[in-house]
Order: sequence, then structure tokens, then C-alpha cells
Amino acid sequence: MRFKVLGPLEIRDGRGEPMQLGSAKLRAVLAVLLVSANRPLPAGRLVEMVWPDRRPPTAIGALRTYVSTLRRDLQLNDAPPRLVTDAAGYRMDVTAADLDLLAFEELTTRGEQALRDGDPKAATELLSRGLALWRGRPLEDVAVDADPNGRLVVAAERRLAASEALVDARLAIGQHTELTAELCALVEENPLRERLWQQWMLALYRSGRQADALAAFRRLRDRLAGELGTEPARAVRDLHAQILAADPKLELPGEVSRGTRTVVPRQLPADAASFTGRSTELTELADLLRGDPDDRIPPIGALDGVAGIGKSALAVHAAHLVASGFPDGQLYADLSSDSTAIGALGRFLRALDVPDGGRYDVTEAASRFRAETATRRVLVVLDNATDAAQVRPLLPAGPGCAVLVTSRRVLATLDGVRHLHLHPLAPSESTTLLGRLAGAARIAADPAAARKLVGLCGGLPLAVRIAGARLAARPTWPVRTLTDRLANARSRLDELRADDLDVRASLQVGHRLLADGSADERAAASAFGLLGLPDAADLSTPFAGRLLGSVDATPVLELLVDAQLLESPAPGRYRLHELLRLLAREVAGTRSVDERSAALTRATRWQVATAWSGHAMLRPGDPRLDTAGGWADGGMPFNGVRAALEWFETERANLLAGAEQAAATDGVPDEIPGQLARALFAFFHIRGHRADWIRLNQTALAVARRTKDGYAEGFAHRDLGAAYELQGDFDQAAGHLRAGLRLFTEADDDTGRASCLNGLGTVYDSLQRYGQAADCLSEALSIARRLGDPHSQGVYLNNLGPVLGQLGRYDEALGQLAESGAIFAELGNRRGQAAAVTNLGEVHEAAGSPGEALSRFSAGLAIFRELADEAGQAHCLTHLGLAHRDVGQVDRALECLRSALAICERTDDQRGAARCLRLIRETLRQPGPHGEDQRLSANE
Repeated sequence: MRFKVLGPLEIRDGRGEPMQLGSAKLRAVLAVLLVSANRPLPAGRLVEMVWPDRRPPTAIGALRTYVSTLRRDLQLNDAPPRLVTDAAGYRMDVTAADLDLLAFEELTTRGEQALRDGDPKAATELLSRGLALWRGRPLEDVAVDADPNGRLVVAAERRLAASEALVDARLAIGQHTELTAELCALVEENPLRERLWQQWMLALYRSGRQADALAAFRRLRDRLAGELGTEPARAVRDLHAQILAADPKLELPGEVSRGTRTVVPRQLPADAASFTGRSTELTELADLLRGDPDDRIPPIGALDGVAGIGKSALAVHAAHLVASGFPDGQLYADLSSDSTAIGALGRFLRALDVPDGGRYDVTEAASRFRAETATRRVLVVLDNATDAAQVRPLLPAGPGCAVLVTSRRVLATLDGVRHLHLHPLAPSESTTLLGRLAGAARIAADPAAARKLVGLCGGLPLAVRIAGARLAARPTWPVRTLTDRLANARSRLDELRADDLDVRASLQVGHRLLADGSADERAAASAFGLLGLPDAADLSTPFAGRLLGSVDATPVLELLVDAQLLESPAPGRYRLHELLRLLAREVAGTRSVDERSAALTRATRWQVATAWSGHAMLRPGDPRLDTAGGWADGGMPFNGVRAALEWFETERANLLAGAEQAAATDGVPDEIPGQLARALFAFFHIRGHRADWIRLNQTALAVARRTKDGYAEGFAHRDLGAAYELQGDFDQAAGHLRAGLRLFTEADDDTGRASCLNGLGTVYDSLQRYGQAADCLSEALSIARRLGDPHSQGVYLNNLGPVLGQLGRYDEALGQLAESGAIFAELGNRRGQAAAVTNLGEVHEAAGSPGEALSRFSAGLAIFRELADEAGQAHCLTHLGLAHRDVGQVDRALECLRSALAICERTDDQRGAARCLRLIRETLRQPGPHGEDQRLSANE
């Protein structure tokens, strides 16, 4: 287990994985104990540190709890306890292998001793490792001062002293040229630290810059005189005199100047001044690349992601951030131009001053490279790698080295790698980047347009950079001008091009590599276009299979994932970045219109068939299934109600998108929107999502009207009536139901007519117009009995029973509900049974039998929970709350009502949520009988 305090507090388990601690106080306790490592800390002192402002009365007890928690969480198997309690207080027993603070102290002590012993190379290695452990301000994320004995203050001072010692060591091995820029930055950060000025002057002089060295002295002298009224120290003045005199003693010792000077390559490309975001990734990379002092192999980080996601920019930026920790140099190679590693190896060896570095073959060059890096601290950045085989020969050998690789593909076969997959930038980061490129004032002038613009760029840094460059080149354009141009999906990729930056060209590389590859890869490249056709947010494996006309699409899909043309956010699910979707549609454009519409038809027909399969699981025996015909064939089967509900929830957005795309696409059957709308009735009735339910049926209604399909139009009106009724918009509900009733009557369709009468009955029930409700429901029941339709009889009996109860006809009501329950039991319809038993509770409630009501509501709730039916659960819980309130059990009542409210809010049932809130307020004021009621409609 490793502990890190030289930066944000971090704990890693035995596998190197981060450990999360609970509260801020628990982290504070651990931080104080770590800073006091191996020294006892009295409980009272620990309390003072953790509660510096106001000590609560329970502080000692809380401290004991925190210590107990830490002792449990930090214990590894049979190892001796880390957190020890004795008479002197609490003590954290750790070694330099466990705690970065101790490792820093040990490494700097050894490094300074090596320098005194005349071994500057060893000193450079040890001091660099020690300084690399610093990740920021110690414990910067801990809310209290966790330094009880000033140990961190001493460490900070020692860090600066170690930096100066490292400079001395590097000067001694001839790295004066490389040090000039680093020392320039250090003196700016520490302008009164004369030792740093002295080292800078010497580095400048040895680099042949005598005038600059003298100018540096003048700057120091002026600053000291102006701020402190003093002169530079004697040692600095003596060095100044030696530089004026060009004293030969300032030169390097003879053996160094004669040829053993270490060559320090600095090959990193220039950092991007506009680099934005990626703070989490940068922290992880910096921590990885700085390495662990106990590691015996170099750490390797590998960045992968879609083209244009910013892999190279992040790698270069991260490399610059940690470059000072690699005093022996930084090597960089863009491998996109090298099919093998030999070209890069030759350049690396020449940079390391290896004579004839280019005359070796790959094996010899790799061996020589490992030998040259075995005792150095070198950072190697390998950009745009093709595969692991290209990377392996370029890996250094020294444990003080580190490697950062970028690749479109995941280099899964490369050993010892920390993989980091890059995702699109967050909208706020994209907007910030756009402002840095185009000007913050222009973004501030129209932030809404800027947000839309970066949204159209899909969070792809390359796209945002191009947009920023185009705005910068057109200073008279408001942001909205470019936003409007990018809003056209057909021309968006054309717009995302500026000079040598081109989103389309970047994205096409991965597709072209597949198209030029093996037979399987060529098949994947061909499939890519079809996968971009649906408007779905993501694709399941079976859906993609129907789209491609393939029995098993997994191999093709996984090849596309490997090529970063497709993402797999979860097993069996795939997703296209929005800009890749546009490219895919361009690829699909090479196919005929008939091919494209046939692919969409295959996929959406499968959606329809699977939706009907789910509906049959949710409402067995439902006569709606008779309307499916051949559309129900070939769908995915379900092994239970929960599986069906889970599929509907997962695919809900895709099903709506499929219906809307089918409605707008020539060559796709017009029946699809209506079939989907009818097949999703049971799901929406159970789970809510009223807005989606209405939107889907409005699409179905529009298509039915356009195609003059009165049957489909009647069902769309019927289902819109049900959705609006449950939403509480009774005028809209009644209007649609009457329209449906008229259409079914004109078509002489008794099943549809009865269905609309049932819907009108539930509307009148909700409006407490119980006489009209009973008339409609009785007529619907009469039709169902005449047609011999048991499922509809069960539904209509279930809805009629509570209405009769409200009319005081209790015996009739109980009889109707008993018959409904028996019908549903025979059909195996558990939800129908749950609705019947719940409505029996309502009748008992209306009849003044709260005990019977409670029993029925509890039984109904148990079944609804078994079925994962949230609408039914909310209804039962609401009535349970009312029943408990009626018998004076206010706490139980509030518990039930609040549970019902949570479900209503989660399922966007605004009507139910409003009712729960009202009942909670009433119950809090005073328990008592309630007047208003809301029926659980079995509906259909």
C-alpha cells in the first residue's frame, strides 16, 4: 500500500489502484498521522489539528471511530498493523517504500551525499527521483493544516535545496546548456535566492553566453538594492569577477570537456498555448510518468481514442509538465511515417550521441538503445503508433525512464501499460478552448450560440480548434454565423476544415486502413456506413445485426471498435460519435437508396417485433396482440416481466427515434410508427414517461392521417387519450378518445369502440363524474362479453368496480372485481391481478373498512414490486398512506406517501407527484379522512 502527501492526498492499494476514503475528517486524520509518520501523536494534539476552529463535545469519540475505520481499511492480510495505539498516542508505522514524504527525504539525503562524494551522475539520478515525487502543494485537498510538527515546511525548504543540489550535479556532468532555460524560470519563481542566480550565471557562461551571464548579475544586483538595500553575496560577486576575467577555472574539468559530456536531447514538439481541460487525465499521467522509486521497469502510459480527440496534444502537454523530472532528455517520434521502429531508433541513438546509430538493424538498434538508457532518466514519447510490435523496440530499459504512447487502437498486447481512453471534452472545456482561439469577448457576446457551436463539434478538440481558427480568420463574423453553417448536418464536415486541419480527413484515416486491410476488415469498413443510418443514440448487437443483415454482427462491430470508428460504452452496446455518424452516412451514400431503406426496414421491423414480444410478456392475453399480425414475428424473446421492462427502458429513446425516422424516410413501411406506438402501450402505462408516450403517438397519428389509415388513426387517438388522462389533461384526453370512438364506430370495429369507451370511462372517473363513468364502462363491458374477449372483460370489470363503489353499490363492486381477478388469474396476467386486488382495497376504503383496505393494498403492492411496476407501486403506496392516515398511523402514512412521491418524480408523473405533495401537507397538518380519490385504471 502506498501513501502520497506531496500533493493531493492519495492512497493506493496493493494492486496500485486508488482507494477512496469517506469523509473529509477521516482524510484529515489520516493526513496528520502520515505527516507525523513513525512518531506518536497524542490524541489531544490530533483533535486540535482535525478540529482547529471549534472542537465539538464528541470529538474524542469521533476520533476513535475514525482511527478504528482507518485501522480496518489500511490493514493488509496478516501484515503487522500500520496504525498503532500506545500510551504516547497514535502512530502510523510506514517506510520510504510506503510514503512519498519519507522516500523524498531518503532520496535527497542519498543524492546530496553522492554529490559530496564526487559522483554527480548518481546524484543527478537520486535527486531527480526524489523531486519527481512532488505532485503539487502538500495535502492541497485536505481542509485542515495537517502539519503538526512543521515537517512539511521543512520538506518544502528541502525541496528547493535539493533543486539547487540537482543543478550543481547537472552542471558537473556538462548539462549547462539544458539548464539555462530551467534556471531562468527558477530565478523568476525565487528572485531573492542568490544561489540560483549564481548557478544560472555559471550555466550561461559555460554555454558561451558571457554577456548574458553578466546581465543576469546586474539584474540580481538591481533587485537586491531595490528591495532589500543590499549587495549580492560575496560568492556571487566573486563569480561575477571570474566571468569578467574569463577565468579558466570556470570551465568544466578536463575529462568532461574532452568528451564525456552527457548529450541531453530535447525533442518534444512545442506545447500548445491554447491547451484546455483534461485535468483528470493530466494528473493521472503526471503521477504515472513520475514513476515509483521502487519500480524496476519504466512506466508506460498509452492514450487511445477517436481521431481528433487530442491524443497528441495531451501527450505533448503532459510531457512538458514532467520534463524537468527527466534530466537526461526527452525523445519524441511521430510513428505515422515509420512502418517499423528502425527509423525512430536511428534518430534516438543519434540524439543520444551514439556514433553510426543508423547502421544497425532493428534488433541491434533496440539492444543498443536499451543499453544507452539503462542508467539514464529519459522520457520517450511515441506518437501515432500503429501497433504494439512497432512500439516494443522503442522502449527504454532504465527504471528512471518513462514512456508515453498515443495510438488510435488500444495496444492491448503491450505489457505493463496503463491505458487511458480519451473521451470528448466537456461542453465547458470546449467553450473555453473556443474562447482562447476566437477571443473570449466574442464568446461572451453570444454564449448560447457558442454552446451550440461546440455541441455541433461533438466535444472533439480538433473540430473545436478548426471552428476557433475559422472565427479568428473572420473577425467580423458573430459566433452565430458559424453555428448556423455547422447546423446543416449534410455540410458540417465541409465546414470543419481550415488550412491543413480537416476533421473529415482525420476521421477517414481509420476507415481507409480498414478498407485496405484483410477481408474481415474490408467487411467492417463496408458495414460502417450502414451503422450510421439510424438516428438511434446507440445500437445493441442484435439491432446492428438486423441493420447489417448479419446473423452475428459482433466480429464486425468489435473490429470497428478496435479501429476507433465505434465506441462500446457497455457490453453488447455500441455508439458512434456524432461526427463519425456524419462520415458513416457519407460512406453509406455510395449505396443505393433501396439498400439504405432496406437496412433501416430490417432494423426497425426487429424493434417492432421485439416490442410486441415485450408487450405480450407485460399483458398476456391482450387483444392488441391480434392487431400485430406478422409484425410480431422474429423479435427477441424475454424470460420474464423484468427483462422486458429493462429492454424497454434501455431502448426507449431508440424506439422513439426509430418511429420518427421511419415516418420521415421513403421506402420504410408506413405501418412502423403505429405498430411501435401500440406495442409500447403496456410499457408506458406501467412506467410513465408521459411526454415520450404522447410524442410517439403524435408521430403515429401524423403518419396515419397522411396515409389515410383510419384504423391506425383510431388507435393513436385511443392511446393519446390514455396518456393525457394519466397526465391529468382530461380535456385533451376526452377529445382524442371521442375522435377514436368516432373512427372505430365508422369502421364498425367493436373492439376499438369498446376500448375508447373504457378510456372515456376512466376520464369521467378521474373527474368524479361517476354516473357517466359507469355508463361508458358498462357499455364497454357489454361489448367485450358479446365478443368473447376475456382480457378486455377483465380490464373493464376492474375499472368499473371502483366506480360502482363510489356510487355506493359496494356488493356489485366487490363482485365485479372478484370476477376481474379470476379472469386475470386464468390468463396468467399478474398485473391485472394486482390491479384487481388493489381496487378491491379502494372499494373497502370507500365502504369504511380500513383494515380490509390495508390488507388489499399491501397485497397489491407486493405483486407490483414483484413485477417492477412503478406506476402500480406508486398508486398502492398512495392509498396505503391514506389508509394508514385514516386509522391514525401518521408516521406510516407519511412514509408511504413519500415513497410514492419519489417514484412519481422518478417516472415524471407530475399529476401523481402533485397529489402526493398535497396529501403529505394535509397529513402533516392533521390526520383525518380524505375526500379526493384517484383510480388505478387497468386501462388498455
